[in-house]
Amino acid sequence: MKLFAVVAFVAFASVLAEESYDFKCMTATALTTACTATTGTTLQDAKDLAFCNGPNGEDNNMYTDYGCGKCAQDKDGDVAGCLSCAMGAAEDPNVGCNPYKSPTFSFQCYLGGNATRCPAEAGFTIACFGPAKAYNGAVAALANGGCGTCAAALKTSTDTEASATWDDADCLDCTTALCNTSSAKVLVPFLAPLIAALFFL
Repeated sequence: MKLFAVVAFVAFASVLAEESYDFKCMTATALTTACTATTGTTLQDAKDLAFCNGPNGEDNNMYTDYGCGKCAQDKDGDVAGCLSCAMGAAEDPNVGCNPYKSPTFSFQCYLGGNATRCPAEAGFTIACFGPAKAYNGAVAALANGGCGTCAAALKTSTDTEASATWDDADCLDCTTALCNTSSAKVLVPFLAPLIAALFFL
């Protein structure tokens, strides 16, 4: 009988010792869900277990879930595109730390020799343009290359001489990231040290 009483007391004490922390996380654009972090020790320990998760806000992110707790795990850690945030120190536990982020999309093209972000829409097709190898004109809009197609670039060019000095043969379109660099331009930096070395032989 005494043993039963001790066991019952321990079980009762464990229930009393359990602490929980209630908070909310975002689940969509303006929707929240009730979440609870529970621990068998202190309220602070419960708060330390309070997390929300959602997309990390990076471009071309295919992760779209929002909710309570930390990100799900795979062999590499957090599942790709997910970001966890702590709610234990939140000023208002009813405001989730995982606000909705509108998906963004982009790709990269070269612009004036520098990799440049090109904003895009969902389901986008990469489009870069640049000068043909034989082009030796002075139209900056073409010589620098950039995002989009030759036709779109010519249409929006602010260079007043563009229409007179730029035709279809001068410009090349391509459809992979950072594809709009002339092979001749790429070879120059590579060949320069070799030429210098040969000169001093």
